[in-house]
Amino acid sequence: MSLVDKVEIIQFNEEEPDYVRDFSSEDRAGSWYYTPGSVGLRGHLMVRVHTDDGLTGEYAYHATASAAAVQAVDVARVLVGRPWQHRERLYRTARRMARPMHNYGLSFVDNALWDLTGKAYGASLTELLGGWRDHVPAYASTVNADRSGSLSSSEQVVEFFAELQRAGWTGFKMHSWHEGDKWEEARNVARMRETLGERAELMLDPACVFDSLSDAIFVGKACQEAGFRWYEDPLRPIGIGAHQHKQLRDALEIPILQTEHVPGPEAKADFLLAGGTDLLRVDAHYDLGVTGSLTTMKFAQSLGVGVEVHGPSPIHRHLVASMQGTSFYEVANVSPHHPNPSPRIYTCGYTDDWTSIGEDGTLPVPSGPGVGVSYDQELINKLAVKTWTVTTDGVS
Repeated sequence: MSLVDKVEIIQFNEEEPDYVRDFSSEDRAGSWYYTPGSVGLRGHLMVRVHTDDGLTGEYAYHATASAAAVQAVDVARVLVGRPWQHRERLYRTARRMARPMHNYGLSFVDNALWDLTGKAYGASLTELLGGWRDHVPAYASTVNADRSGSLSSSEQVVEFFAELQRAGWTGFKMHSWHEGDKWEEARNVARMRETLGERAELMLDPACVFDSLSDAIFVGKACQEAGFRWYEDPLRPIGIGAHQHKQLRDALEIPILQTEHVPGPEAKADFLLAGGTDLLRVDAHYDLGVTGSLTTMKFAQSLGVGVEVHGPSPIHRHLVASMQGTSFYEVANVSPHHPNPSPRIYTCGYTDDWTSIGEDGTLPVPSGPGVGVSYDQELINKLAVKTWTVTTDGVS
């Protein structure tokens, strides 16, 4: 059995034209915001796992949590010198090590190990997970709306969605304006249905903008009347209280989608069993990698509960392709000025640009071994702000 002899961790930034984190308003509070002519820096993380018999598994993507890189180093220190096949053992050990924090760094190491596994066996991640789909149905999901001329009014929102619909998209999700005006939100919900037609799959994610349960219910009823597919994360502060969301769920007759901000399978299970949601969210970058995501998916499946995968990434296409139930692949966050929400670090042609949608409203699942993508390592090294190399001799 081969052993892991080295783990490389690279923290790097990528420029985001016309978008910056805006701290000028309490409503926006550091959210990414359309600001014409600006250039923001978005954090990313790459993990590369090397074995003593020459195999390499790797994974790179946006790293939302600033602690992810440091946590990944600690996880790598547990991993080196041990068999790469023992993913479950690493998952068990690293989670205890990270208490009382949530271990976002484990997610990236686990994803790299699954890439390594696929390459070792010559199988794609979908094949390893027993999946069979080679394309996944997708929906376009906007950035939070703005007041800067991109998605500043309901008219601009539906005009953008209509353009996407003409390109082949069949599903559309709105992320609300930061101000949380229930009247504006309800009017926009009705206009989306009126403009996009009765067969369009529509969703609303206010992204936690409503202080009042009453306001959240008001907008939820508008979604209900317009026949939306689900209503997601409307309440401040961050959508983690099961009791609060049970009240919301009891007041509405539309599926509620929660747990994007409730990380890890055990907490998601508690939230669901407490009645706080109809559908579960899972994310291989927040929820302890593929291994943690699978735990949530299998638990939900045993109860007949749907799981929706949060955000784009090649791993998420594999997860959607491998589910027994039907899930929608989310291409978030797009706008008229932000067509491709994923890192521009691939050399294999992988993209989440909204112009890449197929005529049937689907996107292809990478078919190569492991995650099935290749990276521009030269570019990543150029963008690096910090690197770590972990071996049995320590960290350098």
